[in-house]
Amino acid sequence: MKMRRLLVTPVVLSFFVAVLAGLAWWAGAPASAAITNTVLIPVSGTVTGLPENVAFSGQARVSSDLVLDTVFATPPHVLLIIDLSNVSGTGSSTGAKYIAGGSGTDVRRPLVSTDVVEITFPFSGGTTMSLSSARSGVVSFALSFDLNSGAITKGTATVAAPNFPN
Repeated sequence: MKMRRLLVTPVVLSFFVAVLAGLAWWAGAPASAAITNTVLIPVSGTVTGLPENVAFSGQARVSSDLVLDTVFATPPHVLLIIDLSNVSGTGSSTGAKYIAGGSGTDVRRPLVSTDVVEITFPFSGGTTMSLSSARSGVVSFALSFDLNSGAITKGTATVAAPNFPN
């Protein structure tokens, strides 16, 4: 009696399975929802410190993109992009103008009905950002979300001095 030999070795078969698994994973990678929601949120507050306190005001542009994980079935989250380029400050003692940096800061958060997001941002006097004289501020966003779309439904923002540990 003649026995047939398997033409495909176990190594080749294992490689073939690994390639198919990789293709399946790649095709089902986490998908972002097609709709990006962008809102303007009023910003106000004061950063205290030397050489002077700086009162900020303006509007932050905040974009929210719902991200769904179709591979590992993790809970939905939102990708926030925060732009502070329309936020500026005025020095309390000199009246000098200050600009806020942080245009396009990315933040990834779990999708919940309400959330508080804090980011640290640089600012400096004048009309362009100067790294040699930059200071730091913190802007705290209180956001409400639509749980079906990830869209921001309401938001407020407050600026303060950072509370860095000593």
